[in-house]
Amino acid sequence: MKNLILPFTFLMILIGTSATAQTEPDSVKYNDLDRLELSKDKDGLHVKVETIDSITGEVKDTTKIKIKNSTIYIVSEGYSDEEEDTEQEDKNRRNELTYWDGVELGINGFLNPDGGTELDQSIDFMDVDYAQSRSLSINFWEQKIRLIHDYVGITTGAGLQWNNYRLKNDYTLFYTKDTVAFLDNTISMRKNKLRTTWLTVPLLLEFNTSKEQDKNFHLSAGVIGGLRLGSMYKRRFESEGEVFRSKTKNNFNIAPYRLEAAVRVGYGAFNLFATYQLTELFEDENGPELYPFTVGITLFALS
Repeated sequence: MKNLILPFTFLMILIGTSATAQTEPDSVKYNDLDRLELSKDKDGLHVKVETIDSITGEVKDTTKIKIKNSTIYIVSEGYSDEEEDTEQEDKNRRNELTYWDGVELGINGFLNPDGGTELDQSIDFMDVDYAQSRSLSINFWEQKIRLIHDYVGITTGAGLQWNNYRLKNDYTLFYTKDTVAFLDNTISMRKNKLRTTWLTVPLLLEFNTSKEQDKNFHLSAGVIGGLRLGSMYKRRFESEGEVFRSKTKNNFNIAPYRLEAAVRVGYGAFNLFATYQLTELFEDENGPELYPFTVGITLFALS
């Protein structure tokens, strides 16, 4: 339905001009009164404007307008509740069509310099058990800059990510100032895990196909920067019938910053993601050349 938007003051000026053109000017000058009546029936919208003599009360002139399949909005100046509701709806839609914030669960591991998952025998102490190597992300803040309405935009934000690498072989990690290495154990490891904690900041170009979330196919790609907040190595092993636990918090020569390539895709509220670290896990020449990756799913959004 076509909408005809006429500010009230403009309508009055227009009608006043029309009435002047159609009636003879009165020799006695005084202010007339205008009365506006709006009605609607099956034939459409009816507008009736009467000019009333302010002294006698008689109707001097009548203007009638009939509009079919249209709506007239009379808008007064100032900020209205309707405008406020529109802004709130717009904000809600922008949040619904931005897919960074939320709680995410993934599987992570390491790739060699050729992009394969098979590690050289010299660094097989970093082989991981994928079934128990998981990541947890809490993306607590997001912000979207619209480029083309809600269909194309730039997304940024912040989050926390914990990457747990469950080492598959019974080696004990140790590190010096210059390198990360291992000790070959004769003990049986029940748990052998390296964990890193990161503050993450994304910069993603996001595409949406619909303004309705439940019908929207969405895709985003870009980079995610990371600041290492901590790292820990944890073991649980058995020796001579006794179970021992050890926990070491240190940097293990893990690089303090990282940069990941990221792709996120989904439909409606469903979202999958994958990241590949463009920078090495360890600082240059202070450990094996490994590139972490993560694939996972968004469990639920926070807003």
